[in-house]
Amino acid sequence: MRLQLPTTTLVCIDCIDSKRAIRVLEHCKSMVDFGDVKLLSSIPTDYEHRVRIMPLNSLIAYSIFMLTRFHEFIDTPSCLIVQRDGWILNPQSFNPEWLGLDYIGPLFMQMDRVGSGGFSLRSKKIMQAVSKTMPSWDGTQKSAELIQAQTPFYEDGMLSLTGFSKNYKIASNEQAADFANGGNRNPLYFREKCFGFHRTFADICFASGRVDCSDVTKGIQSTYDHVIDTL
Repeated sequence: MRLQLPTTTLVCIDCIDSKRAIRVLEHCKSMVDFGDVKLLSSIPTDYEHRVRIMPLNSLIAYSIFMLTRFHEFIDTPSCLIVQRDGWILNPQSFNPEWLGLDYIGPLFMQMDRVGSGGFSLRSKKIMQAVSKTMPSWDGTQKSAELIQAQTPFYEDGMLSLTGFSKNYKIASNEQAADFANGGNRNPLYFREKCFGFHRTFADICFASGRVDCSDVTKGIQSTYDHVIDTL
């Protein structure tokens, strides 16, 4: 039976390579039925799920957009963020308890803490709340850089590594490990059949969804474009 997530929007925000972003979204749609699907992009396309946004051509602009305006585009209680370097691997590994959380992503590659935002499940509530803590953004790169200079982390760190997170339900390390592999090298958190992934050193068999973390000396993969082209 296919995984049903009627209260969740599948979202990819991509103003660089919309064609591959679409392939990732369609791949995830082939495994899970979502309540809604959206590609937020400034790139013109006739894709049925595309929603026009301002150009986001830097990590800083993306982060400030997520912290200030992203919630305006979500109409369901939760959303699953996917990217060109992170998507669903094993829909059968989904735990319905995650829908009761406000934020879950894989452990950061730099530390045993939740969680990297590139593949993450988050509530609309937490995105609305964090937007109220942020300065106003006029949509320009200069304004984004000024706001980022006053912000201790990028958007995922703001949600999970600051005092702000104490008021919300953030995943445990164990839950994060089951949710996705994001390059953390602590063997305590290795899972062969996690729900998804975000940039990692692990070898992934995309046909079977198996994640192999046996060689921790490998570097973090910088792109998965070659995989996307075969989805």
